[in-house]
Amino acid sequence: MSHRSDDELAIFINKYYTPQDLKISRKIFPNQTDSEGTCMVYIRLRRYNPHTRKDEKEKKIPTGVRVKPKSWSSKKGEVLKSDFKWQQKNRTIQDKESDIRKYVSNPDGEYIFAQLKKEEFIKIEQVFPTLHLLKYQKNLVHYIEEYYSYRKKLGHAAGTVKEFKTVMNRVKNFDDDNNRITYLKDIDLLWSDAFELWMTGKKYSQGTIEKTYTILKTVLNYYYERRKQLNIQLSEDFKYKSFKRGKKSKNKPNPLSYKQVMFLYNYRFTEKEKHFETIRKMVLIQCFTGCRYNDIKRFRPSNFENKGWLIFMPTKTSRYDIEASQPLNKYADALFKEVNYDTSGYKMQNQPYNRAIQSMLKNLAEKDDCKELQFKTNHTSHNFRDTFISQAVQSGINFKSIITWVGQSSYSIMDRYIDLSPEFNKREMSKLYKSRVLRKPI
Repeated sequence: MSHRSDDELAIFINKYYTPQDLKISRKIFPNQTDSEGTCMVYIRLRRYNPHTRKDEKEKKIPTGVRVKPKSWSSKKGEVLKSDFKWQQKNRTIQDKESDIRKYVSNPDGEYIFAQLKKEEFIKIEQVFPTLHLLKYQKNLVHYIEEYYSYRKKLGHAAGTVKEFKTVMNRVKNFDDDNNRITYLKDIDLLWSDAFELWMTGKKYSQGTIEKTYTILKTVLNYYYERRKQLNIQLSEDFKYKSFKRGKKSKNKPNPLSYKQVMFLYNYRFTEKEKHFETIRKMVLIQCFTGCRYNDIKRFRPSNFENKGWLIFMPTKTSRYDIEASQPLNKYADALFKEVNYDTSGYKMQNQPYNRAIQSMLKNLAEKDDCKELQFKTNHTSHNFRDTFISQAVQSGINFKSIITWVGQSSYSIMDRYIDLSPEFNKREMSKLYKSRVLRKPI
């Protein structure tokens, strides 16, 4: 069965199964209530296998009706009279079930005439496929969403996983705008031409286009390697160099200056501004260690067992088994010592953290004693990793040490920190002939 194509599967089901093998019932999930204590009523579809005498496939279709669990009869599959709108709700549920049964009993008819939504039709076909499955098979958007869920279940960094969802929505918008559906078998150079043209027309930057293709190729490569087992029709066109479009962007870092960091380290907010103290310490931990926001709340005493060292596995690169190992400088050590080398108390989520950072910096920028420091208010949590790395680069520390300290996967990331300031470049130039003695011409 696992090696059958979609059309073969549809023919097999139609030959050996009957509509009676599709169990249709009404169901609620009492543990899935909303803020008002109501839960969705679903039409539950199950396919019974007469050979194994077991249910093999199951899907549920929402009816749009919500009900409190105490006003639902599981035995009768209907809303009880204790619900004020019980008659209206039962009619809606009955109509939805009737539409489904009507289509199942006459699968040769179009699902549109059966008053089904496309997503409802697809769910029915997944449980009890007919020859229509050929026309409405899983498309590229479905595969990207499936891969997104896979990466999410593996526990990969939320920021990284979210990028797959973004690309999925981008492909969906491309299909909608062009009134088409992209299947894996459609992926070739001509498709890439059309996709690039669409993104360019939408004013996406070259960097965004390049990143979109990078993520897309990750998904396509995953399914290409499994194409035989999943019976997927996918050519090698996406592997061609000319398939990928756009140009990798080089985002400039936005670090705090050394003076700004040291001012923050020595500064204490007033009692009225006490809520900024936690933010100040979180920012400083990033500035003095170069760790990402996702990691600053994960440190425990076990990360400091090697006295004087911080050793941890960065969340973002954990799948590459890249370990960060750095000797603690005195400023980082003092900050960790305050919390007994346990940062579990720093629970703020990324977006509230970024808002609090900008609020804190705005507060400092408006103070008379901070005017000369010229604090900017456009910093985010990533910029404090920038701060650590840029100061390390400008201090002349070799790149191998820096990438080991911050758990970076390659040297390429260091390139964006090299041309930070004219002063740095002047100082580097001065080193060129500093220790050399030029011979006088004869």
